[in-house]
Amino acid sequence: MLIQPQSLSNAARQQWRLAFNPFDTEPSSEDEVYASDQFHFAREVVWQAIKGGRLTAIVGESGAGKTTIVNSVEEEVMRQRLPIRFIRPDVQDMEDGEARGRPLRGADIHAAIILTLDPKAAIAQTKERRARQVRQLLERSTEDGYKHLLVIEEGHAIPTATLNQLKRMREALKLGSRPMLGVLVLGHQELEKKLNRHDTREVMQRTEVIRLHPLGADLTAYLQHRMQALPAVADKPRQLSELITPEGVDELKSRLSVNLGGKGPGKADVISTLYPLNVGNWMAAALNTAAALGAPKVDRDVVRAI
Repeated sequence: MLIQPQSLSNAARQQWRLAFNPFDTEPSSEDEVYASDQFHFAREVVWQAIKGGRLTAIVGESGAGKTTIVNSVEEEVMRQRLPIRFIRPDVQDMEDGEARGRPLRGADIHAAIILTLDPKAAIAQTKERRARQVRQLLERSTEDGYKHLLVIEEGHAIPTATLNQLKRMREALKLGSRPMLGVLVLGHQELEKKLNRHDTREVMQRTEVIRLHPLGADLTAYLQHRMQALPAVADKPRQLSELITPEGVDELKSRLSVNLGGKGPGKADVISTLYPLNVGNWMAAALNTAAALGAPKVDRDVVRAI
């Protein structure tokens, strides 16, 4: 059900007059974001993490929209010029062990906070001085009216020791009873498995976990919404029906779902990979296949031919 990243062929672009792939999962503007009920709920959770200094995790498959949700909040903050500062440690080579990459440590998080709040600061070298430096900067920023959100992406690769440090750090960084730092961790399902371990139980008990689900019944609405990113033709918005038939959408939904026939508590009946990234790849593959076959639209047979 998962395929390699797909690019639209020249034949597909020309056949349907596609200046670009409308199903690319990286929205270039707020208008391109599909605002489902799930999106609005997760977005509100991010706001509450900011306002209340909460510890929150958003869990979902690759391409489920975790980063899109945070980016949407950040864009609104910039648009309204709200007194909110986002702190994003570098996680490009983060792994949970030294063998495969560089683990994210508490010292890295301290450095990210310091450099975000004071880019010209010299980072203290000892643990005690660095912790005091972080507190002083957060206190000063909080007194100036700012809220702070620490955003850690690729959270499934964070060491369990660092998860525990995040919990302690957040609890220690208060101005009176007011938290000065909210924490948001984004990751795949492996993040939730880490939170459910015995050695991270204190973190799990204080973390609100939000799970992003597949598009499911929203698939058609999502695809039609993404079509609106295309330039209008003769002043008419582009329609999904130009590219794919309803039967083609149904077949796509079927191909990206597996019925396991689960029975009993905790047994999954269906595994679905109807996440935006995977759906976008399959739509590109379907359009390429239809163009190669000379089909006027993507229908059930075209989807089956992929």
